[in-house]
Amino acid sequence: MGLRALLDAAIQAHGNDQVPVVDTLMLLIYNLALGKDPLYELAEWVESIDRRVIGYQALEPERFSDDRFARSLDRLYQADRASLMTELVLAFSRAFNVDLSRIHNDSTTVKAYGAYPGKTGTGFELKQGHSKDHRPDLKQLLFSLSLSADGAVPVHHKVYAGNCTDDKTHIETWNTLCRITPDPHFLYVADSKLCTDEQLHYIVRHGGRTITIMPESWAEVTAFKSHLRAGRRPKREIWRRPRPEAEHEIEYFSVFNGEHFTRKRGYRIHWIYSSAKRRRDRLAREKRLAKSEQALLELNTKLNRRHLKDKEAIEAAATALVRQHQMSEFIAFEVNTALETYQVQLSKGRPGKHTRYESRERSIYILSWRRRSSALKAEARVDGVFPLLSTDASLSAKSVLQAYKYQPRIEKRFSQFKSIHNAAPLLFKKVHRVEANMLLFFIALVIQSLIEREVRNRMDDEGQSGLAIYPEDRDAPRPTTSKIFDRFERLSTYSLMENGHVVEEFKDELTDTQKIILRYLGIDESKVWSSI
Repeated sequence: MGLRALLDAAIQAHGNDQVPVVDTLMLLIYNLALGKDPLYELAEWVESIDRRVIGYQALEPERFSDDRFARSLDRLYQADRASLMTELVLAFSRAFNVDLSRIHNDSTTVKAYGAYPGKTGTGFELKQGHSKDHRPDLKQLLFSLSLSADGAVPVHHKVYAGNCTDDKTHIETWNTLCRITPDPHFLYVADSKLCTDEQLHYIVRHGGRTITIMPESWAEVTAFKSHLRAGRRPKREIWRRPRPEAEHEIEYFSVFNGEHFTRKRGYRIHWIYSSAKRRRDRLAREKRLAKSEQALLELNTKLNRRHLKDKEAIEAAATALVRQHQMSEFIAFEVNTALETYQVQLSKGRPGKHTRYESRERSIYILSWRRRSSALKAEARVDGVFPLLSTDASLSAKSVLQAYKYQPRIEKRFSQFKSIHNAAPLLFKKVHRVEANMLLFFIALVIQSLIEREVRNRMDDEGQSGLAIYPEDRDAPRPTTSKIFDRFERLSTYSLMENGHVVEEFKDELTDTQKIILRYLGIDESKVWSSI
């Protein structure tokens, strides 16, 4: 990749640097790739590793305080990080022959604790917004990530203010990707936030191609589903695959017959049916129905008391409950009256055996409900149905579907970003350090994804079904970099000291699995300890 040379060219060295800033940043990147430690623990981590393996044997670990790492982020922020990222992506895509003909984009939020006042020169600031971490009380940033369909290797990132919405980022992202990819007609795949007329028209007008899923708010979606609820429409099967979450089950996809286009601009729409999504839709609706009926049952026990003594109030409360669970179309309720008989003591005082009572009647309200079977039957016809929009009319429905089904790989990278790399929560004191550190997180993701890609590709080339990196030497059919690193975590060197001098050194022998991994990565076994 030539990462160190790229950093060296981007960050201007100062004559008074006791430790080169690039060396400090490289240690940060190594640490992030392995799994982030807090800044105040990095000095201990540096001391725990054999720095000779990475060529840093002359650096004293006590020099690497948390302040030094923080100041290195200050210097990285001052560099031209956008150009650095572009040069990095061009370098590794050439070195590893990464296919950039199809690129996927999505975004996530990263929460932060603390005030974090101010904003950076790029306009970035931590703000409250729609939290994908379900913490609306915290400030956050929006992290946009684009990756190649060849091994899910990240090729672009950008951080935005926490209150920025996804539907405002795609034009800027696409323009940047055009400077990275050799072919300006690459296929750009994103979620429904891309599906706005402004963004689609801009990309198409400049020679781009996109695939996205259409949101329910589009009139074309409403019209097609209304027709489908009225009666079944013919479709044909186009693809079968094992379900990702249960490979022993088969998921099949069909496309509805006919030509479908958007009313404005005439983009092609492929109406897809998924058997797995059909089951999910039915289960979700049944859960909402059960919750609605339970809520109505609880409401029924509260009638004829306090604020629920008249029919209008009861109907308003029942309507609110049904709407809350989005079941207004499927549950019908009525508020009926009934006569209740009760007894009244005719005399005052404590009742006894001679006390006389009088039976009286009063009108009470009773809430009843039922499921609307005809509406539920009609809604079942749209279960598993979703529309994919493609601005390239030459792509088949199967090609569009398979391209879009790669989109969940970005969620895997986000999970890795937050769990393995521990990107959240942010614990810096200055907001510009947060922005600079996001570039290092991006580089760490690139390193991990390239290792995964190389190992998996070599396994496929050799027809290997698994790699024994799980506990008890169980095979992993799709090895992840974190598990690969785990296999090397305890690989150590040992020094025999006498009077403060090293008398003899020992090194761990490589295991068979470690040798296989090194071979997959094109690393000569003899070079592992060559610097010792």
